[in-house]
Amino acid sequence: METRPHSQLILDADTLLLDAETRDLAVLQALNIGMLKARGAIDDAFAHSASGQHPNNLGQGIWLNDSLDGNLISAVAISRPREPFLVNGQPVALLMTVSVADDEALWILGRLSSLLSQQQGERLLRACPAGLLALLTRDEAAPQTADFVVRNEYGIHARPGAVLVNIIKQFKSDITVTNLDGTGRAASGRSLMKIVALGAKKGHRLRFTACGEDASPMLKAIGDGIASGLGEGVA
Repeated sequence: METRPHSQLILDADTLLLDAETRDLAVLQALNIGMLKARGAIDDAFAHSASGQHPNNLGQGIWLNDSLDGNLISAVAISRPREPFLVNGQPVALLMTVSVADDEALWILGRLSSLLSQQQGERLLRACPAGLLALLTRDEAAPQTADFVVRNEYGIHARPGAVLVNIIKQFKSDITVTNLDGTGRAASGRSLMKIVALGAKKGHRLRFTACGEDASPMLKAIGDGIASGLGEGVA
């Protein structure tokens, strides 16, 4: 995994706000513009233009806005509301505001586009600050997937779910879990509550999607754990 070099692009912990207490898209815009202005990346022309435009909905809860004017230094500001909300029936879970002064900002937009095209936008919505920065600034291998059948008599309840989460936490890769025989929605593999909420019963198929340097050994360990009953044994 190689980090793309960028000498002047501004994208760091000071341009991230990941628990904004708002349910207003305009407030997220103002927060992002404020972070960019504080770093000297934009001028008043950018602020006026960007705040007067409705952000673009990219799907998967992610929105984007920029400006043709006032781009001084390439920079990215990102805000996530503490709780996603709806605008005209569409979910808002993250707003990215970009100052495009050179190709470095365009490369970040390319990373964003790649994640969205792979239906991996959710990774940006649940990542910690360091993880979010890594997702946008590093070339990563394509996600790996594996399907396993639940063998536990009573499905994945709290006890086997805890064993599964503990297996996952031994590895660094990002991972989501989908119950193919349930709602079909992906959930974080690192959250016991979300694992249990999948409602996986005996015979249900779980799809694990892992992204990162240790994705392969992670998926193997998960498969071995499920095959052995996640601490409960199997007949």
